[in-house]
Amino acid sequence: MCNYKIKNKKRKEKKRKKDRKKENILGSKKFNYLQLSEQIDLKTGGLNVSTHLDESSFQIEDYEEGLLLSSYCLDRNINDMFDLWEDILLHFNQQLHQYDRLKTLIKGQASAYANSVHESGHTFAVIHSASQYGPVDQLSENLFGLTQVNRMQEIARIENFDNLTKKLSQIADYILTKNSLRCAFNGESNGLTNGMKRLETFLDRLPGSSTNKLQLIRHENAQNYLKNDFQIGRNKLPSKTHFEMPFDVFYSGQCYQSVPYSHEDYPRLLILTKLMFNKFLLREIREIGGAYGGGAYLRGNLFSFFSYRDPHSVETLERFNQCIDYFVNGNFTDKDVDEAKLATFQKLDKPKSPGNQGMTRFLHGIDDEMRQKNRDRIFACQKQNLIDVTQKYLLKKPYAATILGPDNPQFDVDEQFRQVKNSQMPSIGD
Repeated sequence: MCNYKIKNKKRKEKKRKKDRKKENILGSKKFNYLQLSEQIDLKTGGLNVSTHLDESSFQIEDYEEGLLLSSYCLDRNINDMFDLWEDILLHFNQQLHQYDRLKTLIKGQASAYANSVHESGHTFAVIHSASQYGPVDQLSENLFGLTQVNRMQEIARIENFDNLTKKLSQIADYILTKNSLRCAFNGESNGLTNGMKRLETFLDRLPGSSTNKLQLIRHENAQNYLKNDFQIGRNKLPSKTHFEMPFDVFYSGQCYQSVPYSHEDYPRLLILTKLMFNKFLLREIREIGGAYGGGAYLRGNLFSFFSYRDPHSVETLERFNQCIDYFVNGNFTDKDVDEAKLATFQKLDKPKSPGNQGMTRFLHGIDDEMRQKNRDRIFACQKQNLIDVTQKYLLKKPYAATILGPDNPQFDVDEQFRQVKNSQMPSIGD
């Protein structure tokens, strides 16, 4: 009976995943969305499209933006997989007249975004806090943060889709070309030979020229088109923002400027995130504070604290600051450092699937030499190094904090808090 329930649960989850795939498909020239979904399931492990936004590993304000297409299949289905991609990409504009289907997709995506705020509010809090630091983080807020949640709600309320489909068509004409395109192909030797030939055919059929080199976007160019309703600016840090939402608990995020991947202090800050969780944040945020969870992590060029499903708000931000003081004072041992190093290595050495081999270099420009240099720095890190980077990057340094959750009189007392009332964000939590 128990085994049956487990298997039955897995079947239901698998069915839900298939249903979600169908919900996210518009259709193609040859197939309607149901037929296309069946072909994708039959011939591939999935066709995926996502936004690619990656910060430079060398310069804080350089980044790369693009569209990431990914898929995988058995060797015998390589031609079929590329046929599906061609059918979708080369005839995308012809499918935009399906207004009813397009409206269904947009409403579904808008609903999914709104639900994700309640499920992962701490992620949205960190993204918003990060948006105060630079163009790439502002763009991340526009693409993945609360700004995007609200934008999708606005689009979902559109009745006349003529202007929207015109813009989508213009975007497709600009993006779905081989201009500034690069490809990664993983597989066994026989599959690679056939796959590369089919890839060349696929590229030949795409419009545009493949002679352009992909360039990093620089800060001075980015400022020309970035528009963010939430931008405060570095000169006004520290900043604190509370988004009032119909939740029973709080989600918090607090960010500090750190360093890019290639910097010598990056591995030390990486170890520090593990150490802070083990020695302070787990105890203070979860065990004493009562939150479901909390911690610290290093991503891009920012050092971030977070908590989720937390009964506390302002007190949690105070605990983040107490954590910094705790480590500046050296309240940890060499053994603690070794344990944090081990946890860091375990994450770095986590096995990768065959399809993901080489993708770190392809997507982020991080090669084996850079990875090994950081491993050596992790191994060489000592207690004093961690005290130094805590003092250098975190102690009394400008920060941005964001809290998502219900109203709280404490926000009125602290004049630094900018409050965004629920009435200004009607779509969240509907």
